[in-house]
Amino acid sequence: MTTIERPPVAQDIAVSIVDTDVHPLPVSADVLKTYAPAKWRDKLWPTGNAVSPLAHFYDTPDSYKTMSLRVDANPPGGGVAGSDPDFAAQQLLVDAGVSIAVLEPMCDAQLPQAEHVLKAAHNDWLADVWLSDNNWHARWRGAISVTAQDPHAAAREIDRWAGHPYMAEVLITPQTRGIPFGTSHFDPLYAAATRHGLPVATHLMGQTPFELVPIYPVGNPAHWHDFFASWPLLYVSHLMSLVFDGAFDRHPDLRVVFVEGGFTWALPVMWRMDRIWEQRKADLPHVKRSPSDYVREHVRFTTQPLEEVNTRVYREYLEMMDLGDNLMFSTDYPHWSYDSPDWAIKRFPADQRERIMRGNATALYGLPSTVKALPGEL
Repeated sequence: MTTIERPPVAQDIAVSIVDTDVHPLPVSADVLKTYAPAKWRDKLWPTGNAVSPLAHFYDTPDSYKTMSLRVDANPPGGGVAGSDPDFAAQQLLVDAGVSIAVLEPMCDAQLPQAEHVLKAAHNDWLADVWLSDNNWHARWRGAISVTAQDPHAAAREIDRWAGHPYMAEVLITPQTRGIPFGTSHFDPLYAAATRHGLPVATHLMGQTPFELVPIYPVGNPAHWHDFFASWPLLYVSHLMSLVFDGAFDRHPDLRVVFVEGGFTWALPVMWRMDRIWEQRKADLPHVKRSPSDYVREHVRFTTQPLEEVNTRVYREYLEMMDLGDNLMFSTDYPHWSYDSPDWAIKRFPADQRERIMRGNATALYGLPSTVKALPGEL
């Protein structure tokens, strides 16, 4: 393991960039096994009927073996990209200039009980490996991974971790077997999250078998490009449900974060929802305000992947969207689709940059204004 030595006295520096989508990985499945109940270890690893061993089509452009990960992010001491907290700190915090990063493990399963056990094991591992001694600088923040398939088990897991000083959000997968986020099915999960003041983030997990990958009107996605390009379609459905099915009215303190699905689709969806609401208010008596108002108050979007289009035109579109208070910067480290902070900030309108790069995430997660500097950072 690469080691960043703790200085005798660490200087405080201002928080300038918050990365809201970083994916830590365990060194091996054997490591995760040690955090799972004994009776589950052989059921979850090898995968059997619980999880799939490898992503079906979520690979890099060059090599399937790297499973979407940056080859330069492999720790020099061995292991896969994202498995060494200190090497990740060197690349992301020191070299890329990120002040605080939100860690979101990628794990899911077909069966609700198996998924609960798998995610609980990841929570124990994350707290032990990333949020303990390797977080002396307090610049890692964790996500409490819970199963959306069993909201009551999810609520218990949220209660178990909510008092941890570095757990900043709740994380669920949007592959919910056809149950949209706005329905009462998720109320126990939302109630627990809001009770503890935690936002609920959702991130598509690319390692599920086809049974949990979203099915599109023309069938299952066959390749990574199909899957990744159509990802926002799933988020559109969940966003509409959250508003039209009344989740934000039932849980007025609920905040939802859509991670790694882009965000440029949000404005036309808001326009369409507003028009439907204006014309069909009799069908939606519980929707007290325009849908776009709900979105602006309750929903956040992370920025990655940013579209690579003409920068001037892109900035004009973002200004028209007027979602500067709803966007939070993200890199997707250590995946090959990583958006570097230096490149990304230039694509945002000047008057939105501070909010997107730092301010919105700081407010949502209750982050400090300063952090401890790492060696080589000053």
